Amino acid sequence: MPSSSALTPSSRSAEIEEILTTLSRYNPETTTVLQEYVATQCATGHYDLMANLALLKLYQFNPELMRDETVLNILAKSLTVFPQPDFALALHLLPPSLLHQYNTASAPNSTVPVPPAADTDDQLTNSVHRLTYLNTLLELEAFPSFWRILSSDVDEEYADLVADVAGFEDAIRKGITEGIMLSMRKFKIETAQSWWNFSNVETVEQWVEKEMPGWIIDGDCIARKDEGDATAAATNPTQPAPGKIKFEQFSRVIRRVYENELLHH
Repeated sequence: MPSSSALTPSSRSAEIEEILTTLSRYNPETTTVLQEYVATQCATGHYDLMANLALLKLYQFNPELMRDETVLNILAKSLTVFPQPDFALALHLLPPSLLHQYNTASAPNSTVPVPPAADTDDQLTNSVHRLTYLNTLLELEAFPSFWRILSSDVDEEYADLVADVAGFEDAIRKGITEGIMLSMRKFKIETAQSWWNFSNVETVEQWVEKEMPGWIIDGDCIARKDEGDATAAATNPTQPAPGKIKFEQFSRVIRRVYENELLHH
């Protein structure tokens, strides 16, 4: 999964590197190059947090150069490194006029907030609110709600907002998977289907084989293959790369979500 901890990704060209490490990053003429780089990231699956933030900073200084499509693609792309905080970093560089709070009240009998209403005349503002809502659902670990909103026939805008980002759905699944692997030892296949948005068990099995080394299908569950290895890993954790957030809090919450699901079955 693309990671914001890679402050100098291998996919970054020498031209982009020069812009980011010299005074050129403040030159409005570099905006076009950085915009094209965002489009390349969306098409190829690569990710460069620092370049994207630099472009948003240029938009702050030169609002007449801002392209709505590029802003939305940066936000959508930042969702693909969930649960890292890149979305919030990008959001805070947007004009305050785009950041009006929408209604985050919970639906009846639910802890999941209701979707924002398209209550402004500005399409960019409405789109930013929708992407912020998707990010909120991910932060709340409301994964089934996230997928349901993303595929909603009622509001197709959500799917349109992430359509330019190649591999978007699998990138989200990988973020969810990373949290699972750090916080759980065994969970139901039924839960995996709803969290990963897979329609059948075969797809779940293929995902486990490809993305979860050391895990197996155990009856109607997915489980760690070797508890001994899990214990050893817990006593000798890998040091996180500079800039990469820790997942302890995310792991605790995802465990609580799963336990609550079991209680309500």
